[in-house]
Amino acid sequence: MSEARRVLFLSEKFPWPVDDGGQARTFHVLRSLARSRPVTLIGHGPADPAHVAPIEALGVEVVDAGQRAPRLMAPAHAALATFTRAPHPLGKNRSRAMLRTLLERLARGDVRAVHFNHLDTAQYVERLGPLRAGVRCVFDTHNVLTTMYQRFQQTARNPLSRVYLGLQWSKMNRFEREIMKQLDLVCVCSELEREQLRTWGVEKVLVVPNGVDTEYFAPPPEPRLDQPLRIVFTGALGYPPNADGVRWFLDEVWPAIERALPGVRFTVVGKEAPAELTARAVPGRVEFTGYVDDVRPHMHGAAVFVCPLRIGGGTRLKILDALALGLPVVSTRIGAEGLAVTPRVDIELADPPGEFARAVIELCQDPARRERRARSGRELVVTRYGWEGVTRPLVERLESWSASPPA
Repeated sequence: MSEARRVLFLSEKFPWPVDDGGQARTFHVLRSLARSRPVTLIGHGPADPAHVAPIEALGVEVVDAGQRAPRLMAPAHAALATFTRAPHPLGKNRSRAMLRTLLERLARGDVRAVHFNHLDTAQYVERLGPLRAGVRCVFDTHNVLTTMYQRFQQTARNPLSRVYLGLQWSKMNRFEREIMKQLDLVCVCSELEREQLRTWGVEKVLVVPNGVDTEYFAPPPEPRLDQPLRIVFTGALGYPPNADGVRWFLDEVWPAIERALPGVRFTVVGKEAPAELTARAVPGRVEFTGYVDDVRPHMHGAAVFVCPLRIGGGTRLKILDALALGLPVVSTRIGAEGLAVTPRVDIELADPPGEFARAVIELCQDPARRERRARSGRELVVTRYGWEGVTRPLVERLESWSASPPA
């Protein structure tokens, strides 16, 4: 592989450990790129130096661009975002050290492409100056944040929060479009998002769906069903859409399920749960596990996986993981947005609380239906959502650029 084909991969968050959906996408895209060309990761240093080794094992050169901004500064950055052109949280995640490192590496002249991971890093495309002419620039969105901020604003309960989020949505709506139009390629998670970007006048768009490691997330050799019945959710609860979804489920859906299924349990698997959520734990009924090294043992044996998200963008890896594990899934339509699932074949979809509760209850009471959904869902992800297959179009695009360097 020629050094002239090197890719710089910028990520505000270090891609190890792979402990949430965003990390999974980052890691597997990085791994796919590194299989076909030299790749340099420019990222903020991990909390644990041992986390560098798994990334270097992919054949990736790791360049430390300093530490992430301290969390204690987050409120100040949120306030400043009221007055800046860039929306929250881009100011918080902007790093002079990362930009300086990027410019230094581009100045060497051996880079063919820059892969910006999330809008946090894509914002630097405006600062490349003359170095921009010599490279192709790719932006992997993970989520179209304009959509996410609109949904934050629509679901906010506090009037002041609605005003602030409305302002941030307006800023994001302008800023995100401006950045996308400066890129050679924008990667999105679904055809739905590609169509949205086309209405914005963004034409250089490639769908790279979220995927799943179907060997790692495989049904256990001897499936069992826990007694009593158990329902499970997985997701980082420091991520507001996940926290909002669990809160809505506990407040609006769970009481009806408990009445219909005495003894049923709900397990919430995920790190950084807000105190107001963990305060709702009830021994033997509602459990928050906190951070776990491996979500699979907590999912095995569950009767139903739920994805009660009301806010979000991209596509939910948690659903793909659950389907790969052979779990029947009940989701809101936003939760399953962008996934090529067929309602009442691969998945159950419901939005009103009563309908969501009824879908969960009916699956719990009908083992044959659970088995059909589980089998169909597993077949779907094996066929369509393996990481190697979903990332192949991006790798091929970079290969074509290597054959025809930018003017």
